[in-house]
Amino acid sequence: AVYVMPGEGLELGTPMTVEQAMKQRPPIVVETARTRESPMIGFGTTLAEARTLVTYVSLTGVAYPLASVMPELPEERVRLLKATMPTLPILPVDLFSRGTDVQWDTFKHTQPDFYIHNYPEILNVKVNGASGVYDIVGLTNWRSATVERDFDLTEKLGLDPDRRYVVFDFWNQKLLGIYKKHLVTTIEPHDTRVLFIHPLSNRPQLVGISRHISGAYSILEISWDEATRTLHGSSQTVPGDPYLLWFYVPDGMEILQVRARARGRQLPARHKRVGHSLMIRLDGQQSPVAWEVAFTRTAPR
Repeated sequence: AVYVMPGEGLELGTPMTVEQAMKQRPPIVVETARTRESPMIGFGTTLAEARTLVTYVSLTGVAYPLASVMPELPEERVRLLKATMPTLPILPVDLFSRGTDVQWDTFKHTQPDFYIHNYPEILNVKVNGASGVYDIVGLTNWRSATVERDFDLTEKLGLDPDRRYVVFDFWNQKLLGIYKKHLVTTIEPHDTRVLFIHPLSNRPQLVGISRHISGAYSILEISWDEATRTLHGSSQTVPGDPYLLWFYVPDGMEILQVRARARGRQLPARHKRVGHSLMIRLDGQQSPVAWEVAFTRTAPR
C-alpha cells in the first residue's frame, strides 16, 4: 500500500528548476511549495538520492508516502518503487542512536555538519525466514563527496568475528565477495548501499534476488538436498517482469542443470556464472515458480 500525499511525501522525480516546474505543473502547486520551503531552488532528486529515500522507507517498515507526479517518473524510478514495495512488518536496529532534534536551534542545527552528524548512517534488519538467516545493512553517505567506509561486522552487527560472510549488493545486483570481520565499501554522494550479509556455507546458497530490497519478500521456500546436490526453491514473481536469483557457488562445484516450472509447465531458466557468482533469470508468472539447481562436484586441481 502507498499513501499519495502531494507535497508531503517522497519526491522521486528527476531534478527540475522552479522555472521548469512552472511550465509543467499548476502555478498554485509551485507557489505553495516555494512559500513553504523558502528559498525553493527546484524539485526532484538525483538517482542516488532517490535510492536513499526508498531504502529508508522500506527498511524501516513505515507507511509509503509518495508525492511524485506519477506520469513524470522515468522507468528507472518506477523500478525503485517496485523493488521496495511493500514495506514489511520490520523493526530497524540502531536507527536513532546518533541524536534527535528535541533541542532545535534554527541556525546552528540547520548547518550541514550538525544535522548530517545526527542522521542515521547505518540501518540493520535481522532476517530469519524462508530466504535464510542473514543481515540487511543500509550504509548511507549524506555528504556531497564520495566516501570510503570501513565497516566492522562484529562491532556494528554483532556478527561472529571468526566466521566468514558472503556479501551481496542489492542496488547494484552484484556479489561482492567473502568478508571476515571488516568490510570496506565506497558510497557515492547522497547514496545508500544495501548489502545482504549471509554466513558462508560449505554448499551453494542463495544470496540475493531482484524482486525486493529485503531479499526475503517473494521467497516461499528453499531447501538443499545433499544426496543429489540440488538446491530447490519456490518464488512468487510478478507477471511480465524478469526475476533474478543470485547464488554463491563454492570452489569444487559446477552447475549440472537449472530448471523452473509453474502450474506444471516448464519455463525458460537462463543462467550465467562468473567465478563464484551464479545468476538465474526467470520470467515472472501469475502463480508461484518452482526452481531447482543441480550441481556436481569437480575433481580437485
